[in-house]
Amino acid sequence: MPLRETEAIVLRTYRLGEADKIISLFTRQFGRLRAAATGAQRPKSRYGGTLEPLSYVRLWLFERENRDLLRLNSAELVESFFDMQKDYRAQVAAQYLAEVSERLLPEREVNERAFRLLVAVLRALKRSGEIDRPLLYFNYWVLRLGGYLPDLEHCASCGRALGEEAGWYGPGSEGLFCSACAKTPGRGALYRTVSAEALALAPIVRQSSLDRWLAEKPPPGCEAARHFFEELVETHAEKKLVTRSLLEEEA
Repeated sequence: MPLRETEAIVLRTYRLGEADKIISLFTRQFGRLRAAATGAQRPKSRYGGTLEPLSYVRLWLFERENRDLLRLNSAELVESFFDMQKDYRAQVAAQYLAEVSERLLPEREVNERAFRLLVAVLRALKRSGEIDRPLLYFNYWVLRLGGYLPDLEHCASCGRALGEEAGWYGPGSEGLFCSACAKTPGRGALYRTVSAEALALAPIVRQSSLDRWLAEKPPPGCEAARHFFEELVETHAEKKLVTRSLLEEEA
């Protein structure tokens, strides 16, 4: 059983018996995986608060042959995001990152860029107190890195260039529609628009670092763009996202 070292973000924890926990992790070196932490529920656990959800940690893991569940040997805290609990919306937004990561990131698939994205957006939520731009940035890049990002410049049905026209989308949409295609029977009643102003943010997100973008004045259309990309994320997650509903309730 080789001992492996990695950095990780704790996504979720689950009870395992009376004293242990299963930890859902997104690791830098090995991708998303799960590990058992013996004694983690005990009052005087050697892990302390290290394994709290959304902690940035360094771990040492044993990988057991022919078993999906690894065993945690030890852990040390690199960075805590616990203070975000003081701001309910920021905390729900951070939990949204964890939920999407569990739903969209394949198990045991190394994705260094997705790991750096998750850390950067958690830090942005912690530092800025802003919700729309960090989540918009995350949604865009998690779709792009996963190969789910659709063509945002042409109608997904007829192929016509949208130009300065608003796009239309709805539940289950994997792309945008022009107004004519969106209003076909059985489609128009459920579809809503995303403005050209909001869609114009996509190339800005693609070309800017998150820190640099947050240092500027928020442009119009951020909230609308965020909701559109959340719709795409939920479509590919193939499940209603609990945290997305909570964010909408707080809007």
